[in-house]
Amino acid sequence: MLYRNGSSVSDSTVICRSSIYLLKSVLKAIGKSLAECFPIQIHENATISIISITTNGKLVSKVVYLVSWSANADMNILCQSIEKLVLNAMGKAENANYKSIAFPAIGCVQQQLTKYPIKVSFVIHPDRTDTYDAVQLQIYSLGQQEGIATKKPVSTTVGPAKIEVDVIIGSSSSENLKQILLEAEGKEVENAYDEEAKNNPPSSIISTLSGQLPGKRIFFLKWEPNTNPETLKQSIIDLIWNVIQNTTSYKFTSIAFLAIGCGEHACPVHIVVKTMVKEMK
Repeated sequence: MLYRNGSSVSDSTVICRSSIYLLKSVLKAIGKSLAECFPIQIHENATISIISITTNGKLVSKVVYLVSWSANADMNILCQSIEKLVLNAMGKAENANYKSIAFPAIGCVQQQLTKYPIKVSFVIHPDRTDTYDAVQLQIYSLGQQEGIATKKPVSTTVGPAKIEVDVIIGSSSSENLKQILLEAEGKEVENAYDEEAKNNPPSSIISTLSGQLPGKRIFFLKWEPNTNPETLKQSIIDLIWNVIQNTTSYKFTSIAFLAIGCGEHACPVHIVVKTMVKEMK
């Protein structure tokens, strides 16, 4: 058994269907024709725990196994579910005469802040008292569940308060939010954003100086809402993972989230808030 950091060469690779970030990367890499077959296979094999997609040389692996898996707070159930996933995937690979298999660090996104302590602020519009109340409730509930009596590094701020923070997180898919941030940053930063968006349109994140706003940088992340609750939650988990990776690469220790998805996208506030607070614990 080998443990690797980064890319790996193997006959087969295992990916959770619920991991939007990994799934999008794989589907993009294998090409349009193969990617278009994926929704059909999901529909036709909804009850099957493992779906095989042959890569036809588009990836270093010969086949990708898309598996159904959900995390669980109960440690025993979690261990059993991972053991079952691994056994099923290895059995599938063995039956196909594959000699090697690669597993991602399944379910480890939620552990990022244990390794990288980051102070988090949620900035809420003054008119959105429902969002503010939801954030406060989730912060309190999480503290109660974990038995934490000390002050947690997660806080809520109402309105455009002058918060001390290294980086502000916005969504490039929210036109209203993007324009508000760019106008507040100043013309020079707005021009830099437009230039980066033009030169590198596929990028999942655009980083700019903060301009006239507090902090050192602004991260504009690509993020799209979804009407399916589970898909919405997973997209937020993937977004948080992206934020943490970029924040730590700059050696920043504090971030401010605007209430992504709670404005023009009209996502369910309780799902967005609960997922974000839980992932940033």
